[in-house]
Amino acid sequence: MMVRGWSTALLGLALVASTMTTRTTRAQQTPDSAKVESIPLELKSPDRYQIPSVLEPIRRVTITAPSDSILRSLELPVGSSVRDRQEIAQLDRAEALARVKIAEANVKEMQATLALLKEAPNAAVAQAQLEAAQARAELATLDLDRCTLRAPFAGRLIDVAVSPGQFLPKGAKVAELVDDTSLRVLIPLDRSVATVGSNVKINVEGQVVTGKVQASLPLPESHAPLRELTTAFTAAWVIIPNEKGELEPGQRALSPSLPTSTLATIPARALHQPAKGATGSGPHVQVIRNEYVANIPVRILGNPGPERVQVSGLFRPTDALIVSSSVPLIAGTLIRFSGGGGAANGGVEPTNPDPAEGGEVAGITPPRSGSRGSAGTTTKSRTSSSAAPRVPPANVPATPKATAPPPF
Repeated sequence: MMVRGWSTALLGLALVASTMTTRTTRAQQTPDSAKVESIPLELKSPDRYQIPSVLEPIRRVTITAPSDSILRSLELPVGSSVRDRQEIAQLDRAEALARVKIAEANVKEMQATLALLKEAPNAAVAQAQLEAAQARAELATLDLDRCTLRAPFAGRLIDVAVSPGQFLPKGAKVAELVDDTSLRVLIPLDRSVATVGSNVKINVEGQVVTGKVQASLPLPESHAPLRELTTAFTAAWVIIPNEKGELEPGQRALSPSLPTSTLATIPARALHQPAKGATGSGPHVQVIRNEYVANIPVRILGNPGPERVQVSGLFRPTDALIVSSSVPLIAGTLIRFSGGGGAANGGVEPTNPDPAEGGEVAGITPPRSGSRGSAGTTTKSRTSSSAAPRVPPANVPATPKATAPPPF
């Protein structure tokens, strides 16, 4: 029993010594200072570039009155589905029907005249008069048919502008018919993906739908703000299938190529690309946020110059971009700049005191094992430092409110 107790004690001492050696080695390997170059960010809001597009039916036709007439019937309400050649409205037919009867009577008269003059020298004249009468009868029949307004294709009525009994001048709008089995939209897209015949995904009021690029055109003047971005945009007509009727004409559509986060133009060397073979990660930049290093995933929009890149990401106005560092920085690292008056007084500098310089010496405190720093969060864990620890906002004691004097 005594031997087993001594063995256990020796093993414990060995573990303690090993732990102390490991901590000492890690402390020797982890640098406590680095030369960090940081600059302030000039941010732009993405709201200026959120230009919505509107879905349109693939076919649209306005049904009008062919002549001055009175509307006798219109039985289909707005939103009704109609078949091809289905009757939509009926105009007054009395006058047109009378013209048909007159034209048919003229045809019979010319036929009788031709029968009497069949052997006469002027029989050819009578034959020509008969043919003219038959043509006038056909025109009268066409005018009668125009009194019935029919759908030129299968679709849906989206507007009815008149009521039965109303007098309609020639060309007056009666109804509007659309074919919404397919929709189209003129939307700005990145020129590299807007190839004719390719499939693209667009956002229609929160719903992601797939469409096919039909044509690529120059940007209209309504999309002029997009020329401020470094992305090469084109105006593409996109056709969206809608056999089930899940989408409606007039819905708003947003291009996937438009930026949705804050924009910034940064030095190209500040951009961190993912390692080769890495999955689920993209480019990011590092910023100093509330005295800590934070990794901000970004979307590359383009290059305004050989050494500049335009990106969009979840930046904050108080962020300072880390352009370079003499040692690799991980998210959650505490940054304390040693240059400038603030550091001389033992204060904490959230940004580089002099962004024009190539870098400032800063004390760095890596986060503890298991802590993580990401966009929108700050790491609270820190090791011991020569400077006094900063009190977290959550632990700051509340200032007592002044007590109101007692009433007299």
